[in-house]
Amino acid sequence: MHGLHRFAARALVACWISFGVISYAHAAPQPFTATYHLRLDGWPDADVHHRLSHLSENDWQSEMRASVLTAEGYERGKFRLDGDEVHAWHYASGYSLFGLGERYHLSARDLADLPDRQSALFQLSRQLDDASCQDDEATPCELVYADHKGRTEHFAYRVAAPQTLEVPAGEFDARWVDGWNPEKPDRRLRLAFSSTTPGLLISVEYYRDGELTSRMALTELHRDEKH
Repeated sequence: MHGLHRFAARALVACWISFGVISYAHAAPQPFTATYHLRLDGWPDADVHHRLSHLSENDWQSEMRASVLTAEGYERGKFRLDGDEVHAWHYASGYSLFGLGERYHLSARDLADLPDRQSALFQLSRQLDDASCQDDEATPCELVYADHKGRTEHFAYRVAAPQTLEVPAGEFDARWVDGWNPEKPDRRLRLAFSSTTPGLLISVEYYRDGELTSRMALTELHRDEKH
């Protein structure tokens, strides 16, 4: 269970770009439903379901769910868009094993200063155009967010050049983000974001001591064309 929780905290980060002709600072979000295939060392393969929903004029919700045998986890964040700003106002998550586990909630007051993981993921996907850390030699950028208990977390990262990635769901224009917790530099989380769909992940890789221990790739994608 701890392995699922640790990877969920990174792969569902809240642990989510464009360059050139498209700018996420101006791209409007679009509702979507995505499925990823997760390979996690020490656990059977599983699917992760990710949904970005439009709640009202400026309010959105990002939710992820995963289950492996008798263990399951979910988290969702609600946020409001104000121009280029993302304002988180509600977060909920839960992890269980054999029906026993814990649930967490963060209110608008709890999130007044920092976004939750899901809102931070969406925020990250929209701000990489303007990031100063655009190559391997650049000083890392930093994203600060609240974990499931409201504690402050720091995510340092650098942004790679645009490229085309081929995953089971097809070919996508994407950019990799190479990130890590400054207190645990031996652990690396690489996130590949879509260049055209804010908030959408294409692939995720988790490394420990230089070894790839977990990976996740997009297998299905459905966009809400009526939005």
